[in-house]
Amino acid sequence: MNNSVGFWSFLALSILVLSLTSAAFATDAYNGKWKIDAARSSWSNGKFPEGMSLEIDLEITADQIKYHSLNDTDKSKPATVDYTAKLDWKPAPLAGSVRYDRVAVRRVGKNEFEIIEMKDGDVIVGAVYEMLQGGRRFVRRGVAKSPDGSCHEYEEFFDKK
Repeated sequence: MNNSVGFWSFLALSILVLSLTSAAFATDAYNGKWKIDAARSSWSNGKFPEGMSLEIDLEITADQIKYHSLNDTDKSKPATVDYTAKLDWKPAPLAGSVRYDRVAVRRVGKNEFEIIEMKDGDVIVGAVYEMLQGGRRFVRRGVAKSPDGSCHEYEEFFDKK
């Protein structure tokens, strides 16, 4: 009987450890490649780029985000943005952009996170990402400051590739 109790205790402990390990390594719904749905997206200033082409690669773990985007709407000068940041709302370096040099990110819900992109301490973009039902589409809503100093709201939809 002792061996039987030991076996069942070992089995229960193994299942518990396996389930905790699986939860720790669970894939976040945002992980993967995303492409903008330009037909559904809009900017409040009416200047949404014709032929908008934007892809985003995301990798989110329990405490950080890796972000890479390629905007090749203007095929003669594609633009990228790259960063890795903790999900702690503390500014981190952002590379590849003349518009931004720092980023801060935090999770605000199971299916939402918030990002601000800054240049020399000035907030240029503030956005909330919301995963939509089914996990194959998210919407990014925010406010952006244009290079000319004017501001506009935006709503951009992205589909998983």
